[in-house]
Amino acid sequence: MENRPMPVSRTLHDEFVREGLKRLQLEAFSERGPGSGAEEVVSTSVVQQAMSRRYDDVKRNGQWEQADISSDFSDEAMDRWLLELRERCYVIGEGTWMTCRVFLYPDQPGRLEVFDEELLTKGLHSTSGRLNAPSSAATLTSELLAFPRTAENIPSWIQDAFASEGVTPPLYNPEFNSVDWNNRRRPVTERGTDFTVEPTIIDPSLKPGVFAKIGKRLFGG
Repeated sequence: MENRPMPVSRTLHDEFVREGLKRLQLEAFSERGPGSGAEEVVSTSVVQQAMSRRYDDVKRNGQWEQADISSDFSDEAMDRWLLELRERCYVIGEGTWMTCRVFLYPDQPGRLEVFDEELLTKGLHSTSGRLNAPSSAATLTSELLAFPRTAENIPSWIQDAFASEGVTPPLYNPEFNSVDWNNRRRPVTERGTDFTVEPTIIDPSLKPGVFAKIGKRLFGG
C-alpha cells in the first residue's frame, strides 16, 4: 500500500449542515439508534459517484467499538443528505469532497469534516492493518465525469491511479464549461455535470479511442 501524506480536512458550518447534524443527533442517541447510551458517535463515509462505504464508531464507557449492525441511520438522514451535500459543495473545475466524518454527541452540537481524498481506514479507530483498497481508474473516471476538475486540480494520487492503468481522466474544459472525455463533451453546472444532456462529439473526424490516446500524451499518462 502506497504511503500518502496525512489527510487534511475542512469543517463545514452552513445551515444545511447544521440541520443535517441535528437530525443525525436525534437518530443516533434515540433508544434504537446506533449511539444509544453512548458518549459519542463518529461516522466515516467515503462517497464517490460509483461507490460508497460507511463505518460507524461508538464510544461507550470511554471505550471505542463498532456500531451494532442492527441499528443504523435512516437513508434520508445520512445517505441522501451526504449525496445532496456533495453536490452543494462542488466547485466548478475543482471538484467536491470524497470522504466525510460526522462527529455526534448527545448533549452538544455535532460537526462535519470533509476530505478531498478517500480515507482507506475502516473507520476512525481501525488499525493500520484494516484498510480498504484504493479506488480503481474506472471508479475515479465516474467521479470525474460527475464532478469534473481541471488537470491542475486532480490530486497526485488520482493521477497515479490513472497512469498506472494507462487511462486518460475526464477533464473540465473552462472554455466550453464542459467535461471532456474520449472525444465527448457534456455541459457542467454548479452542481456537477448535466447528465440530462446527451454528449456531443468533439471532433467527428476522430474515433473516441484516438482522442483518448491523444489525451494521454497531453496529460502525461
